[in-house]
Amino acid sequence: MRKPRKLTPSSLAPDTLDLLERVLDARLPEAYRDWLAMRNGQMPGNRVIKFLENGRETSTVLHYLYAVNSEHDYNDLWDYNSKYGEDLHPWYLSIGGDAFGNPIILALKGPNHGKVFFSDHEVPFDDGLYVIAPSFDAFLAGLTAD
Repeated sequence: MRKPRKLTPSSLAPDTLDLLERVLDARLPEAYRDWLAMRNGQMPGNRVIKFLENGRETSTVLHYLYAVNSEHDYNDLWDYNSKYGEDLHPWYLSIGGDAFGNPIILALKGPNHGKVFFSDHEVPFDDGLYVIAPSFDAFLAGLTAD
């Protein structure tokens, strides 16, 4: 008999967010914490991400924002970061990705705290990191229609 699939929670309780922060040993930026609390991985209406790559404007399409305790491993914040997080610096958290497997990253500590980045997974991390927005709120506000 097949086990029924657990549904992704549409919001997160404060104790779940507190646990996430303890595991990460970092306080989530308030806007991202609020997004998880109220929307946990739900996709925004606009999905086109624009940013500068080596001085040129480029764009990609947001394919997913990770959820905590997602019903699908490929869309789960814990699962993705436990498998691939070692490819990132310790103070960066992958919060989503584009259709080509490039992570969207949130800086949790350090001089870039709160900034959102695009990471080109085909080059070394430090060489393929591009600022998308100075904050998660600005990231969401900067998304445009397809």
